[in-house]
Amino acid sequence: MPEQTQNSPEITGPIVDGDAVRVKPLAFVALSLILIFFLYQVVGGGLTLLIFGQSVTEDNVQSMRAATMIAQVLFLLLPTWLLIRYQHGNVWRAISWRVPKISEFVLTVAAVFSLQQVMEGYLFFQDKIPLPPSIQPFVDMVRKMIEETYQQLVSAHTPLELLFVVLVVSLTPAFCEELLFRGLIQKNVSLGTNKKTGYIVTGIIFGLYHVNPFLVVPLVALGILFGFFMYRSESILVPMAAHFTNNLVSTLGVYYDNQTKDIVELKMFNSLSDYSSAFVLSSMLGFGLIFAVSMYFYHHVTTKPPAGSAGMGQ
Repeated sequence: MPEQTQNSPEITGPIVDGDAVRVKPLAFVALSLILIFFLYQVVGGGLTLLIFGQSVTEDNVQSMRAATMIAQVLFLLLPTWLLIRYQHGNVWRAISWRVPKISEFVLTVAAVFSLQQVMEGYLFFQDKIPLPPSIQPFVDMVRKMIEETYQQLVSAHTPLELLFVVLVVSLTPAFCEELLFRGLIQKNVSLGTNKKTGYIVTGIIFGLYHVNPFLVVPLVALGILFGFFMYRSESILVPMAAHFTNNLVSTLGVYYDNQTKDIVELKMFNSLSDYSSAFVLSSMLGFGLIFAVSMYFYHHVTTKPPAGSAGMGQ
């Protein structure tokens, strides 16, 4: 058993798959999710609502962005760090921070970007699913409210404002959310089941945890992809890079729209609405092929050589 540092609590609980833990992994996952959901969504969301009200405007958007970043740090990052430390003793030893090869990062970016485009196509066809007339107005209202809030938070009009938006929308969530989902949740689900089940279940939780009914499928797909990256790379830096890439591409797309249009119409859910179904389908197939090729080579570069082969040929 590794020597405990002075600042690391001694772990006296059961040994699961070689890891010493204080609480049974699956029970720990359930308790952690409930606690952090309460802290971030109820406490953090409630404070934001109390201070800023229900709507994001040009007058309060900068303060809202700052509050969003602070809430991520206080109600996601800090409790996640403390929970990992309690369960595993030392955050730096419990999670792998190995610096991946450049090829891993390049293939990660290609896979995330191509999957984004496939999911845009999925949302195009999802929007065509007819809903009962009795609930359509309510769905449209909720959709518009989420879309307008997102537009205000993400839209930037100057390079300096863009840097702040990238910090709030891309960098902070990439670190805070990945530490929670891949560092804490996936690790413990994997300990309680197995590694493949761990990244799939965590990806589903990731999608549902965002509480956005319009983006459940794309978020679950991205969550499983991020989990797969963690599983194959054995480094949390890879899913962090993937998460950052996903959010950065969306942020830069909105910024580009702001610079090229007098009236910004953010089509968060269906940016392909001006195109034909045949064009969207062919686009999905093309980007799906790029995604498959990227994942094939990613799998190849993260495949470990057989034991004992390192010294062969010397």
